[in-house]
Amino acid sequence: MRARTRNSVRQSAALALVIALALWSCKQHTPTHTLRPARGAIHYGGTYHINMLRGNPNGLDPVLITSKLADDIALQLYDRLVTFDSLLRPQPELARRWEISADGKRYTFHLRTDVRFHDDPCFPGGIGRHMTAADVVYSLTRACDPLAKTTAFWIFKDKVRGATRFYTARATGDTTVTAIEGITAADDSTVIIELERPYTPFLLQLANAFGCIVPREAVEFYGANFFRHPVGTGPFRLVWWKDDYGMLLVRNEHYWQRDQWGNALPYLDSLLITFIKDDKVQLQQFLDGQLEESYSIPTELFDVLIDPTTRQLRAGYPFHLQAKPALLTWFIDFNCSRPPFSDRALRQAISWAIDRERIVRYVLRNSPWAAATHGVTPPVLPGYDITQIEGYHFDPVRGRALLSQCRAVPQPLVLHVYPEPRLLQVAEAIQSMLAEHLGIELRIEVIQFAQFLDLAERGQLAMWGTRWYGDYPDVENYLSLFDGSFVPDDTHAPSYPNSTRYRNDTVTALLQKAASLTDARVRYALYREAEQRIMRDSPAAMLFYETHYRLLQPYVRNYPLDAMARPVLKHVWFAW
Repeated sequence: MRARTRNSVRQSAALALVIALALWSCKQHTPTHTLRPARGAIHYGGTYHINMLRGNPNGLDPVLITSKLADDIALQLYDRLVTFDSLLRPQPELARRWEISADGKRYTFHLRTDVRFHDDPCFPGGIGRHMTAADVVYSLTRACDPLAKTTAFWIFKDKVRGATRFYTARATGDTTVTAIEGITAADDSTVIIELERPYTPFLLQLANAFGCIVPREAVEFYGANFFRHPVGTGPFRLVWWKDDYGMLLVRNEHYWQRDQWGNALPYLDSLLITFIKDDKVQLQQFLDGQLEESYSIPTELFDVLIDPTTRQLRAGYPFHLQAKPALLTWFIDFNCSRPPFSDRALRQAISWAIDRERIVRYVLRNSPWAAATHGVTPPVLPGYDITQIEGYHFDPVRGRALLSQCRAVPQPLVLHVYPEPRLLQVAEAIQSMLAEHLGIELRIEVIQFAQFLDLAERGQLAMWGTRWYGDYPDVENYLSLFDGSFVPDDTHAPSYPNSTRYRNDTVTALLQKAASLTDARVRYALYREAEQRIMRDSPAAMLFYETHYRLLQPYVRNYPLDAMARPVLKHVWFAW
């Protein structure tokens, strides 16, 4: 009964949106407020309205950020030493340039000297000061500090010289270790990072959220509430944040970056971010002109908007459609550290019992997904052929055979999800499949996103549906999710990024060896071997690979869509 009621609500909402789409061509939603001219036929001004479906971020302290939602907002507030262009190639940001030693263990970053932190009460007179190398050292050291409750230490652990010693000392109250040997400032504009061993993905990882540079004054001024009061050097600064509603960011008048014509960035006056969790409501607001973009198209309406053959926007709609294969994989994680999912046969049985192709066709209605029948790495990284990885397809006979080898399976199993409309639809389909093909009763429980992340990382969930957005464009980013070296011995301590707590010493050794190499061909061969072993053990049931789809209002300019779907709004301007 509950499922039928939910479906009828979805159908009614979809019908209402179909009618709205039919009426769209009769409406004009071009804003009317005045824009200010700039060189290069560009315009300043306007408020960009964007909705983020996943709800409230779990904080905007860079060392606490573990979600794409929070990282997307951090992208507006902070800068990093290194960033990515629209093709996901590393580019200078706060670092003007860098050198890497011949042995791959020493990184020297030469910093910009024209960068200021946001004006904020944490500074004398409320005026932001200039950023120096000391701020970079402080920020990266903080990412290794357990007293800051960091989730970023995994990036540095056993890689940056002295980082593990510093973390251990701070965790045990040893006051004799006050700094990280391998992170130093040679002068006010030069930072040197020394690694224990060559680690090829390190430069890419510095473009992650943990690499955002913050001032010591803000952390000390706001204390435990710093996660609600971000202060950075980014193109926008936070004005207000209302839980379950949204936040307002305004232009940083002192931002350092300029475009090719000499115009100061950003072009927009402000960003209004909302946290509506329903993708149909989001689309309705986009149609009504209340949003400048609609990232994600409701599955019920995908074929209404998009031609399933050409994958182009159907005729008659004046907005712009962007599409890009995503650095993104959907899967179900299992807690491998305790029963019942410490039993590999049960994990494998569930993986074989899921009919991914059927879900894509009938539940997701051929929208932007493809069945993940290979590995966890999505098929978007040049040179890495995922078709060489043997994953799981629909084979309920094999699933039942494996289930017969398991100890008694507790009933019901609980699958936790967060309030993402498509994830809930998929969970309901899997619930039906496990009942039909394995005789397993599955109960679905929905919890808020911030709590969901915390519980998963602390080992409090047994089985949960999630997705992994790539933080950086490297195979290691996906396989590190199953690197046992990140699993703490304390079963109550957070385990990030390996929240499944899966351990396989051979996999860990392969990953560490691959990460030390620069020859892509050899690296990828090792990664393929590691990924095949991971798939054989099934610490997670792969579900789908995705294509990003984003609708833009016709007046939005200079906003390319990349494989990570990063909202790089400092380059966006309006034309009307």
